[in-house]
Amino acid sequence: MITWGMVGNSHDASLAVFQTKVAGLTDQYKTKLLWASLSKDFSGVPNDPDFNQEQIDYAVKKFGVPSKVVWYERPLLKTARQLWAGQGWLYKENNIRQYLKRWDIKCKIEYTQHHESHAAYAYYTQPQDDCAVICLDSIGEFETLTIWHGKNNKLKKIHSQSYPHSLGLFYSAMTQRMGLVPQRDEYLVAQMAAKGDYRKLSKIMLQEILVAPHKVDAEIKMRENMHRGIMWWRPELQSEQDMNDIAAATQRIFELSLKHLSQWAKVETGSRHLALAGGGALNRQAVNMIKRKWKTVHVPQNPGDPGSCVGAVLAKTKQRLDLTGKWHS
Repeated sequence: MITWGMVGNSHDASLAVFQTKVAGLTDQYKTKLLWASLSKDFSGVPNDPDFNQEQIDYAVKKFGVPSKVVWYERPLLKTARQLWAGQGWLYKENNIRQYLKRWDIKCKIEYTQHHESHAAYAYYTQPQDDCAVICLDSIGEFETLTIWHGKNNKLKKIHSQSYPHSLGLFYSAMTQRMGLVPQRDEYLVAQMAAKGDYRKLSKIMLQEILVAPHKVDAEIKMRENMHRGIMWWRPELQSEQDMNDIAAATQRIFELSLKHLSQWAKVETGSRHLALAGGGALNRQAVNMIKRKWKTVHVPQNPGDPGSCVGAVLAKTKQRLDLTGKWHS
């Protein structure tokens, strides 16, 4: 049986192809990843939100028509959050069955939760059974941060934080405040930070934008809804050096927040191993800062939403996976 894991209709669409067979005399099902791909690698469109026909045709021709699709998040929950956030009733836009018909995909569809897909991708693509997992991004359906304990090949969620409190949205909003494009240019912030002085603005940010994390819990609270942007903040800051200083303070706060979450996860799980997923795992400087506190730190290839095409299926199968050579290049 061929199963497709799919991410799309938002940003960074991706597709993973799995094959399920009965293994040996035990009649146990064994699921194998055959191929995974980013839509942008076929279309040439950065952060392409939709699937590419060439990508779909390649998967069908090489591996066969899917019997089932596993979608990386729950559209109804996402629609509810969008309505609550004042974005309107977007049920038609989030109708995945109708969306997939654009590529003549009409098979059975199953769904996982956004952060469940992230957690499964991080946990099941590394070899350690006892492993803490931190999933940090802008926003899933409602969740923006989750911490899990993986043990006995199962994932248990031990902390969850929901919209509008989002460290990922904070980073994206500050990216936009610097004149960059959110959800695309975040990688430039760390480069700009190297030219700035975090001491000039980090305390002001903590007073005006977000609350410093408390030592006893894993809450990262916002004073403002970062989903609405923060272009209004400190309009007097306009020079190139001002932008570098904003970048430095933003990066510093992100690093210290991840360090705090890492310490909390280590205490709560007792594990010596850590895995990370979500867009926050792409922040190499922050990840490098916490590595010395763990025996191993695992960040899988494409740890943001694109990796959830693999993670969505792993959330169902709970089977460990070696990613070597599986992503299309």
